[in-house]
Amino acid sequence: MEETGWNKTGNDEALSAIPLEKRQHWLTPAMIFGGLEFTIPVLMVGATLVGAFGLSSIFWILVVSLLVFQWVGNAVAGYMGAKTGRSSSVIARTSFGAHQARFIVGLTIFIVSLGWWAVQTAVAGNAISAMFGIDYERDLFAWGIVTVIAGLLFAIPSIIGYGSMKWTDYIAVPAGLLLVVAGIFYALKNTGWETITAWKPTTSMSFLAAISLIIGVNVSQWVIASDYTRYAKPRVKDNILIPLGIVAVGFPLFYVGAIMSVGVGDADIVNVMMKLGFPVWGFLILWFATWTSQLVNNYSMGLALANMLNVNSNKGRALLTLGGTIIAIIVALMGILDHFMDFLYMTALIYPAIAGVMMADFFFLRRQQWVDNPGWNWMATIALVAGTLVGYLTQYATSFGLPAVQSLIASGIVYLISMKIKAAVKPDHFCSVREGEVITPAVQQKM
Repeated sequence: MEETGWNKTGNDEALSAIPLEKRQHWLTPAMIFGGLEFTIPVLMVGATLVGAFGLSSIFWILVVSLLVFQWVGNAVAGYMGAKTGRSSSVIARTSFGAHQARFIVGLTIFIVSLGWWAVQTAVAGNAISAMFGIDYERDLFAWGIVTVIAGLLFAIPSIIGYGSMKWTDYIAVPAGLLLVVAGIFYALKNTGWETITAWKPTTSMSFLAAISLIIGVNVSQWVIASDYTRYAKPRVKDNILIPLGIVAVGFPLFYVGAIMSVGVGDADIVNVMMKLGFPVWGFLILWFATWTSQLVNNYSMGLALANMLNVNSNKGRALLTLGGTIIAIIVALMGILDHFMDFLYMTALIYPAIAGVMMADFFFLRRQQWVDNPGWNWMATIALVAGTLVGYLTQYATSFGLPAVQSLIASGIVYLISMKIKAAVKPDHFCSVREGEVITPAVQQKM
């Protein structure tokens, strides 16, 4: 694979590894991770949780979800990106094979990133419409115009590239912090501290189901973290620290969504803000805060599409990101917000299974090396199906445990077992041939 493009142009290419001399301090990807967590769905899930739990219970739900599961998953996935210098859909070429990584993994990342982007664009369209006094439930034409403009503005920095995203976050993250402060202020002003602290709803959700809901919002990070940590230095310490951005932003934001919704009885954050009496600037701040996570979703969507079409140039990546943006805007206008929870659960089933295969291959078979394996590894396909099936059965058929975590573990175990069987029966370039050694093609590249 061509590796010289970065050195020649400094462009943000989609497939090549980021050279070590271009790597940045861990605070930069941590800032982008923090921006990734400034999402409207996080506020909405916080609002959903407060309908089933008191605020003290939500605290422990967040501790377990973010510190135990999300931090670990992001650190592991992020280290893969920093170690190889490559994006998630390109790293998947080692375990899934180049063809499968392009058409299965790349397509999945593209669709799910597009879906998240469309969900948030739809809500942002609602917020900006409310700011201008437009009834977004009745005046659909005006809402559509606002949504299209908001979506295009969301997309511009991610189309330009990683460097532009970094500078946008320096504006949008402080705006998100202002939204947190304003949310607490207006909740205290309109609902009252006594009402908020005394809130004890009837429990309608189990503790594990609540954790699964939070993981569902963030589970895509277990795969796409590499898209941003490929710019980080390949040090264990750095990649342990980078997910701090997720935790530092997610913890207060989930809580703010919950606090704002106490007594309102609505998970639609725009309706909540309107009932709390947010001024016009509050809805503008919501748009700015959402901008950070929209950049990440849009950028990953473009990278995945570039991998699918085997496009490596910065210009090609930018054009594909623009094309994906136009499709996502159409999806937003079609009403994806009405199916938000279904989309959340679908994400929580597919992504962990992909992550399980990639992590098992990278750490247990490939000894932390990236290999551009051609073809289609059917063992990875089997593991992906098995992991997704475990997630589905434990989510819908018989609710049990944490489906996303179980899906990741199941796919990883099935992958390692099936690869061991394949190595014994009919080994090929995907297989380990004996303990501590792998068959690697001539294009293998190490870092």
